[in-house]
Amino acid sequence: MATWLYQLDNSEWSANNYRLDIWEGERWEWPVKRATGLDHPPASGDKVLFFYAPSGCDEPGFYGLAVITHWIDETRNGERDRRFYFRPVNPSDRLKMRPWWNEQEAKSLAAQIRGAVKQGTLWPVPPNLAEQVIANLYAWATGAQTGGQQ
Repeated sequence: MATWLYQLDNSEWSANNYRLDIWEGERWEWPVKRATGLDHPPASGDKVLFFYAPSGCDEPGFYGLAVITHWIDETRNGERDRRFYFRPVNPSDRLKMRPWWNEQEAKSLAAQIRGAVKQGTLWPVPPNLAEQVIANLYAWATGAQTGGQQ
């Protein structure tokens, strides 16, 4: 099972719209425009982390966690169409109201995952970083980690 980082663009879909639309347990489908470091495609059962970068977003951070249910990569009318279906899971409903973001860990982990390419849609997350991010998401959502958003 792999973990992926999906970066949302606040200018295309605002954090407020994310809060309104995304709910745990619902099924969604999103496009993947630019995938970086994609040695293999996402698979059913993989995890995906949703992230708004600080550039262009007043409330950056990690907004949710989901399970990928289906990956599509096909060509239609000469254009590549990549997208995935997913279901948000706990603690996504809490995170969208209070995204995990701080200068020390969240920003550092996001930078490590994205590497030199900061603009994109999808990145694979190394297992050691995935464990760190997910543990921090649960700690943040339950109040075990109380450091403020910066």
